[in-house]
Formats: sequence, structure tokens, C-alpha cells
Amino acid sequence: MVRPEFPWDEDGIKIITGNTKILLIAPHGVATKPRDDINTDQLTFRIAERLKCSAIINDVFKRTDQDFNDIADASTHETFIPAIRRVVDAPGRTLVIWFHGIDDDNLKRETVEMGIKDDVQCLIGYGQPDRPTAKKKTVDDLIRMFGINSIIAPVARVGSNYGGNSTRYMNQWFRVNSYKLTDVESVQLEFGYEGIRRSEDLDEASQNISNALFSLKEGQ
Repeated sequence: MVRPEFPWDEDGIKIITGNTKILLIAPHGVATKPRDDINTDQLTFRIAERLKCSAIINDVFKRTDQDFNDIADASTHETFIPAIRRVVDAPGRTLVIWFHGIDDDNLKRETVEMGIKDDVQCLIGYGQPDRPTAKKKTVDDLIRMFGINSIIAPVARVGSNYGGNSTRYMNQWFRVNSYKLTDVESVQLEFGYEGIRRSEDLDEASQNISNALFSLKEGQ
């Protein structure tokens, strides 16, 4: 598979300018081996192309060098936070989607812990239980639209590392900086590898995720 070329290069991160209703961010999409969240850069790019929405993709910096999901670390980069602000400070409401990758074994352990027998492709974190970064209706609609598009995506288990609750990490950045949910909602998606991020699955997965997000955007 040919890696797409990104003409929107600012200090190594890739910035796609599009509509501001949705902002997609891949903080760990390192493209060269050894990779972090494998193919989250590809997945995010393809979905942004389909939706014509804004996106920020890190496909260069490993998290051990600069972690764009860690608020303190991400804040040291000259263009990452300003690029986010340019989108969410524009007029209108923005839904921010963080694209992460979860190891399939970890995903299976989480679903067993939650008592879910179905094959789950994604976990959704939005600050549960006590620091919500999105409205429950938004999350419920996202789960429903994913289901319509062949993606089973429950809310992450309370107390797990996948709930987007920690104020150390970027899903909470908007809340920490006093953005209102009426203006910005933020959701952390943890996608499994097989069926979503595997190279041969990217086309279908990006289409299904795009369909779900488009329906969610249109319903706002």
C-alpha cells in the first residue's frame, strides 16, 4: 500500500484544513517501524478525505520522544495546540475525535471484563464517570451509528485506561481549558487492529467510520 503524501506539513505534524464541525486527531500515528498505534495515521487521513473535515495527524514523532496525547508534552510543540485552537475556536460547534489503537488482546480482555460476548472493534471514552467531555446523547448516537455501519463500539469500562478520564491526557484538554460542551465535545476512540487498522481493512473501515460520523454531523 502506498503511503499518502501530506502537503500540510508543519514541524512534522500533518494539518488538514476542512470543515470545522469535526476535527480528527491521530496523536500516535507513527508511520515508520517500529510504529505506535499502527495505521491510525492512514485511517484518520482517509476519513478526513471522505468527510472533507479538519484533521491533525502525527505520523513522525514516537510517543517516547514526544507524546501528543499528553497535555504537558503536547503543549511544548509550536503548532499542535494552536492547530487545535484554530478549529475549535471557529464559529459553530466542533466534535473532536481522537484516534487511538488498542492491542487486540487488550481489547478482548476489556470486553470480557465488561461481560460483552460480541466481537468489539472499538472502545469509546468520554471522561466517564465524572469528567464528561461529550454529551451522553452524542455518545449514544455515535454507538448507534457505528452499529448501523457494522462497528460494535461500547463505552469503555469505568476505571480502565481507555475512558478518557485522566486530566493528564488530551481528551480532557478542552474541559481543563473551560470549553463548554455546547461548543466543543471530545471523544476518544480506541480501535482494534484486525477488522479496522489492518492494512487490508482500511478502505472498508474508513468508509464505515466516515458514514457513521457523517450521519452524526448531519444530526447536530
